[in-house]
Amino acid sequence: MDALGVDEAYLDVKPGADTEYFMYKLSADCHQCPYESMTTEPLTGGNSTVFTISTKRPWSFIFFNNNKTYLDPSKDIPPSNPNDNSTYHCSLENVWLGEFGVYQITASRNSCSIDVFKKPVFIYGGMIITAGVFLVVMLLVTVVPVLIHRIQHSGLATCCRIGDSQEDFNLSSTPGNASAVTAPAKIRVKSLDTFRGLSLVFMIFVNYSAGRYWFFEHSTWDGLLFADVLFPWFMWIMGVCIPMGVRSGLKRKVPKLKILFNIFKRSLKLFFLGIILNSLGGWITLSQYRIPGVLQRFAICYLVVASVMVVCPEPAKIQNKFGEVMSDVVSLSYQWIIYTLIVLVHTVLIFCVEVPGCPRGYLGPGGIALMNSDGDPTPDCIGGMTGYVDRWLLGVAHLYQNPTAKEVYHSGPFDPEGVLGSMLSIFQVFLGVVAGNVLHFHQDHKQRLARWAIWSILCGALGTILCFAGQEEAPIPVNKNLWSLSYVLVTSCFAFFLLALFYLLVDVLKVWSGSPFYQAGMNSILLYVGHSVTYNMFPWHYIIGPMRTHASLLAECLWGTALWVITAIYLHAKGKFYTV
Repeated sequence: MDALGVDEAYLDVKPGADTEYFMYKLSADCHQCPYESMTTEPLTGGNSTVFTISTKRPWSFIFFNNNKTYLDPSKDIPPSNPNDNSTYHCSLENVWLGEFGVYQITASRNSCSIDVFKKPVFIYGGMIITAGVFLVVMLLVTVVPVLIHRIQHSGLATCCRIGDSQEDFNLSSTPGNASAVTAPAKIRVKSLDTFRGLSLVFMIFVNYSAGRYWFFEHSTWDGLLFADVLFPWFMWIMGVCIPMGVRSGLKRKVPKLKILFNIFKRSLKLFFLGIILNSLGGWITLSQYRIPGVLQRFAICYLVVASVMVVCPEPAKIQNKFGEVMSDVVSLSYQWIIYTLIVLVHTVLIFCVEVPGCPRGYLGPGGIALMNSDGDPTPDCIGGMTGYVDRWLLGVAHLYQNPTAKEVYHSGPFDPEGVLGSMLSIFQVFLGVVAGNVLHFHQDHKQRLARWAIWSILCGALGTILCFAGQEEAPIPVNKNLWSLSYVLVTSCFAFFLLALFYLLVDVLKVWSGSPFYQAGMNSILLYVGHSVTYNMFPWHYIIGPMRTHASLLAECLWGTALWVITAIYLHAKGKFYTV
């Protein structure tokens, strides 16, 4: 048992007497895939074969006489006679296996059964303990500051000002750089930093493995898991702060050319900082150096959205009740035209331009999910036009070599931070601008909350329609790798809702100080770069014993994440804030 790792079990396959067959498997995570062969030699009666198999998702198995690399039951097993003894033996579908369990499959002609020889372990104990500790800590950091606030009749340190200053223009909402600035003195909307900090802290938690629980990871292809919402939220909250910084500069009569130069300079810093971070782990071979990345996408989106905000004029105000109510929307009318065109261009490229060797408008992972006419996988069709554009512009060697679809679908290299995806990332940042514009035009709490709620419902409804509520054959499925339009809308729906909730709790009712997330949100660059650089360094990481259980990995992950939260709290107490 010591040879098993996290999310692994033993599967002992025992053929029935006088039988001989090949065994095929299919993961529930692999959609529209054929079964894959598990054996190169036939399994024969009287001989057991033990496999080590993943327990993350359920499996289906087929026992078949013919030796094939890939088996498509709809083609290879005649539907008119599925129990033909000359080829087909039996099958098991949607079999859930548990970590460290030992299972035995007995297969004979027309009959398969599975028995549990050793029960799996319970893998959620660490999560239950962690959840209890987290609730206690959150209760303390929530109640104690509120009590102190009420006793002293004064607020704690605050964040994300609506007021005018150069610090607003620095927009600490994106990962940044190296010069310390003094603590802000004006009133800020603390919920903005709280939102940003929550996104960042959970991003660190996920990047530090999150205990290797599958539901904390990224979706293999289509779908939405915990890790998939964090990056778009981080992008979205950057957009929320852009109107404050740009309007602050314009109000102080800073020349537009100077503002544009500062935007370009900041974007350049972010881009090259991201390029440097891509070399972590010794990946310094220039012929294979990855070009896209997280900070690179931040840089591109910030450059476009902030520049459009500076250059694009606001239409004349409508002097009536409607104009007053819709002022936050009307002021962005010209920008809506620009970003709508970006979405339309992206949609045309994705669905109307043919990709060599792939179906027109293909949005799948390629590999074994898309077999060619010869029955071979098509790894280069991953992402359709999205992947093709990156391979054409950047070259295969300069893309991410281990996409989430590689293990399950046997797909080729694909970069989730590629070129076409950046177009809809820009649109997502603009949706953040829409939320930030509400703060500028509406001072009443109820008006702000109502507008964010409406935008949340609109984005959620449109996203649900486009992805058919997660059903198969959706026109635009929710997909983080492609940064699909439905993905943008659904994650923005959650972002609008979460900002409204935080605003209500932190800035309106003041029942929560925002701690410890708002301190992290005010030093987002330091925490992001720091956790990236220290991904395999002590004291953020350690190894004690085999580290092959979820509980041990979760403890190590929480320890590293907590160190960065403590660092943020310390820097906040010292009045040290770092931006690009």
